[in-house]
Amino acid sequence: MKPSNMIKTAAIALLMPVLFTACKKDYVCTCDSENALGVSSTETYTLKNQTRIDANDACENFEKDNNWETRNCHL
Repeated sequence: MKPSNMIKTAAIALLMPVLFTACKKDYVCTCDSENALGVSSTETYTLKNQTRIDANDACENFEKDNNWETRNCHL
């Protein structure tokens, strides 16, 4: 591989995480829940115009719903 191609490849590799984390788009948060009686439920929440980091934080906040014994939420 030519040195100029290696530089281009390295530059692209370094920019990719920045490009993907800075984009705002809609995400879907899915929460799997179970109450004390063992009744299971799955809910989805649309998180509009969010960066991935913000959407992940918002999704994790749904886990704090106290109506459930266990609740796991993920994008």
